[in-house]
Amino acid sequence: MISVDEAYAHCANVARCHYENFPVASVLVPLRMRKHLFAIYAFSRLADDIADEPWTTDTSTRISALDELEQKLLGSADISEDPVFVALHQTIKEARLPLAPFQRLLTAFKSDVNFVTPRTWDDVLAYCSNSADPVGELFLRLDHNGQEPSAEAIACSNAICTALQVTNFLQDLGTDLQRGRQYLPLSDDDVFRRTRILFDKGAPVIRHAHAWRLRLELRAIIAGGRTMLDLCEQRTNRLQRPALGAGAVVRMVGHFVKA
Repeated sequence: MISVDEAYAHCANVARCHYENFPVASVLVPLRMRKHLFAIYAFSRLADDIADEPWTTDTSTRISALDELEQKLLGSADISEDPVFVALHQTIKEARLPLAPFQRLLTAFKSDVNFVTPRTWDDVLAYCSNSADPVGELFLRLDHNGQEPSAEAIACSNAICTALQVTNFLQDLGTDLQRGRQYLPLSDDDVFRRTRILFDKGAPVIRHAHAWRLRLELRAIIAGGRTMLDLCEQRTNRLQRPALGAGAVVRMVGHFVKA
């Protein structure tokens, strides 16, 4: 049987060994939150890897694997030898987290397996409400020590998470098209306009963070997202992933100051 400490160490290693646009838990994140963020990330990474590997397994096998994750989440399957779920269940218990956000994430991953191209902007928002927004909600709940965040805080968080997800779609447009996925049914100009509105709408989430270090972390995440959106808009080849150079760092600092 895997100990809780071993399970958290495994999750931290998963987070450190995978590249992401933003650090999973930077030095700005309060220490009390870090192990929980690592556990949430490891769960999401595990499910995402299952959903995004159509080259090695068929659709039904991947759905079954995601169903098995849900059973482990709900506590109806043995998790004693699974470090991700040993840590995750400890996090859910300690931080008093509801299961619904995790189930919404699994819903998003299952929709990736049985991908249906979004036809409207509302379809995009509906997808993001499962694929991105639950992460922000869990982040707020950890900061609030398990207490229910306000409706305003959740609304701001959802707007930021959706803006970041859409920015990621723009950033990875070429890769997604190679996989047969087109997440954005609107013109690029319309997507950029709508995404900037989401960033503006969600920016006040910073005020809802209790820890001052977490407020800095949120400012950095939002600044990074806005900068990547700028780079996506300015690139000459829309299928090429933007690179973060010195100019991008300067732009990011500008967004950070304005946040």
